[in-house]
Amino acid sequence: MEHLLVGNGINIQFNHTDYTTQSIVLRILEELDSEDFPSNVIVDEPILLKHHIGKLFLFARKAIDGAFNLSTICNAEKIALVDFIERYKDRKNSLRITDIGFEDYYLIHDLLCHKYGITNPEQYVVRESLKMAYLHSIYNHGQLNLLYKQYSNSFKLYLSKFDNIFSTNYDNNIESATGKSVFHIHGQFDRLSEVYNPNSFRNQMHDAPLSGISIDPAFSYLYCTAVSTYCGDYKQYQIKQHILANEAIENFANAYLQNATVRSDVDSWENNSNHLVANLADSVKLKIANPDLRFQEDYPIKELSEIKGHLTILGLSPYNDYHLFDIIDNSALDECVYYYFTPSEQNKVESIFPKLKKCDKLQFKSVQEFWRDL
Repeated sequence: MEHLLVGNGINIQFNHTDYTTQSIVLRILEELDSEDFPSNVIVDEPILLKHHIGKLFLFARKAIDGAFNLSTICNAEKIALVDFIERYKDRKNSLRITDIGFEDYYLIHDLLCHKYGITNPEQYVVRESLKMAYLHSIYNHGQLNLLYKQYSNSFKLYLSKFDNIFSTNYDNNIESATGKSVFHIHGQFDRLSEVYNPNSFRNQMHDAPLSGISIDPAFSYLYCTAVSTYCGDYKQYQIKQHILANEAIENFANAYLQNATVRSDVDSWENNSNHLVANLADSVKLKIANPDLRFQEDYPIKELSEIKGHLTILGLSPYNDYHLFDIIDNSALDECVYYYFTPSEQNKVESIFPKLKKCDKLQFKSVQEFWRDL
């Protein structure tokens, strides 16, 4: 089997300016001043979000100097902060607000909240506003999904040769160019998330999160399944949570039907003061009444973990998405070809694929030569 995994590098190849880190962050700041900014969805007063981003930039510089070293609350944040400092420390004196990847701003936001005692719901609400502003910028008024019109016939032919295509991008350019299905590992703009899907399992529960919320169809992409966070472990959690939830609810429902003690326990939970316990009882009852009901499993992580044969990685930075690299390194591949942008990336790639490297299954090719020869 021939598999392909692509990242944002292919979008940058067909538009060298609009989808770089710098352009995305700059567009966020510009859009916050726009008259047609979707403030009804993202934030009532866009200027407040713009000021917050500016403050996050100032605190990001302080983070490099260790200002938040004692503010992490879990190992994942510690690892993310160490990685952040390592990537930016040599550029601290020349850093501009657009130089910092926007997902890194989520990290600074969380650390800032920890340091000054800001908790949920405020911490979550502001982070979600940051995320939606980020998605709005990437979507670029729909221009992102038109990049396929720039694809050459030779690139379309290249894509068509693969049995499976995986993507960390949210757009549907490959589908539009080839007619092939694509596995979107981190979600996609054209699929509503469980929370905003009126027909979802979650919105059939008594505390349906969509109740009282009106979705603006003009900005449906802001309610999508896109995963955007600063930590691979957090992405992994979001990707797997509904898979695990479905397994748990299935087991509870079966036990409820077969075991009188479990049935009595679940019945007693319905009016429990603990919101999570009451929701568990509600979901079990719904599952029993509707056996086919399942939480959305939006991320094809199982399909990625089961790949065999040959994998080509194109346009994906070796400095992100370590959770995916770990899955690939533990897969049953015969060969993995990684297209690097600069030769210096090879050492980094070897460090994230130690098993493939040890078994001599890791090969390198120049992505610049690839695009030139295509």
